[in-house]
Amino acid sequence: MIYNVTIKQTVNTNLLKHLIREDGQEDLCFALYNIGTSKTKTIGLITEIILPEKGDRNVHGNVSFNHVYFDRVIKIALQKKKGIVFIHSHPCLGWQSMSMDDINTEKMLAPRVKAVTGKSLLGMTLGTDGSWSARFWNKTKPKTYERIWCQSVKVVGKSFSITYDDRQTPPPIFDKQFIRTISAWGNKKQADISRLKVGIVGIGSVGSQIAESLLRTGIQDIYLIDFDIVKLKNLDRLHGINKENIGYLKSDTYSKKLNEYKLLPSQKIHTIPYSIVEEAGLNAALDCDIIFCCVDRPWPRFVLNCIAYAYMIPVIDGGIDASFSKKSNNLEQARWRTYTSNPERRCMKCMGQYSPEDVSLEQSGMLEDQNYIKGLSKDHFLNRGENVYAFSMGLAGLQMQQFLSLVLTPKGVYYGAKEMDFTTGNIDSDFKFNCQSNCEFSAMIAIGDDIKGSLIANHQVAQESRANALYYDNTKKTTLLKSLFRNVLSLFSA
Repeated sequence: MIYNVTIKQTVNTNLLKHLIREDGQEDLCFALYNIGTSKTKTIGLITEIILPEKGDRNVHGNVSFNHVYFDRVIKIALQKKKGIVFIHSHPCLGWQSMSMDDINTEKMLAPRVKAVTGKSLLGMTLGTDGSWSARFWNKTKPKTYERIWCQSVKVVGKSFSITYDDRQTPPPIFDKQFIRTISAWGNKKQADISRLKVGIVGIGSVGSQIAESLLRTGIQDIYLIDFDIVKLKNLDRLHGINKENIGYLKSDTYSKKLNEYKLLPSQKIHTIPYSIVEEAGLNAALDCDIIFCCVDRPWPRFVLNCIAYAYMIPVIDGGIDASFSKKSNNLEQARWRTYTSNPERRCMKCMGQYSPEDVSLEQSGMLEDQNYIKGLSKDHFLNRGENVYAFSMGLAGLQMQQFLSLVLTPKGVYYGAKEMDFTTGNIDSDFKFNCQSNCEFSAMIAIGDDIKGSLIANHQVAQESRANALYYDNTKKTTLLKSLFRNVLSLFSA
């Protein structure tokens, strides 16, 4: 099991103000956390800080706290049903180890916290450069608590930063093939970016181009999440695909191709032939540090919107709207928009990228009913113009810009949504950064697994797609001839 911690940026700012003192002394405080889990990961999601009051701690020499402060923290944690975080600062840079005093303090706290809250103590240390380290104290047997170091600590908001435990995830060694990339932002940023686990939901015309862009940026772990198969009608829009790939899963097809293209043997392509609404697809997304949304359906967008706030995982969304004019017998208009959703940024619903009504329709199966679709208005998203490859290139480029802006934040500048108007050549960036005041996703921030069960469902379309798919490893599935034979038999039986 891998352990991580995520902090909202405004919470992180308040922690820095309290813990990094002008007099150079160490300081401490407590906080609360919720848990988020996937198949391989446990995430501590920091929800709020409980700052010390006057007389609660002694900051001269080794910082210490009194029982009144700890009792107050216990009471609040019980009321809110959350875990407890013990946080202190060190006058050093980078990921911090622990002194014997640190270890003894957290060993003393761990059984008390577990006995009262039922949750493991989460310990965190802040360096003077804003770097974090973290560990969970898990009960392994009676009266025994084991320290489990977190792999990384992320700070998520208008920008994104991450501190790694280099012992668990050492920076990859880049050869000459990455000289040009590293020259743009330097070795430190390249080491941070390359170790991110990045997911792509929807490996179509946009997602396939983003996947290769991430590979050539040096990303070590790329997750391809898509249940669909390659069809003949896709060939004019899918990157690097031909007729030989028809009938195969898109996730398998691009995994195969990216493994041929990869520049470093350490790069891993994870194939997930599931919908994001299925348990396997959702767990794969929760393994990621950042997710690209390359789907146009409302249900998966809703789930990804929940992930962005409940688990504080940035989701970089994008979409294309193009239409044909019968009057001019030419393109009427084309636009593509991209933005990043996570706490302190605008959500997909407030951006107008999906409606709750359409989510309900897709969940009920109505959006697969051809008779129902015929009755939809002309401006419904299902009746809008199809995308083309050239427009996909534009959108993929804008989404990669969102990604790089988020993780690099050059000159401290971060931006929100951008929309390209193809007919005028203008890029509009005049979008609100924050959600509407009554947005329900604001109350969802860092709730973690409290919402997980409600996001998982059976997805009939995904199940049928996998059942009809061909596989490059034919020991797993039937061949094309068998698939055709079944179809012929079904025609005769009808």
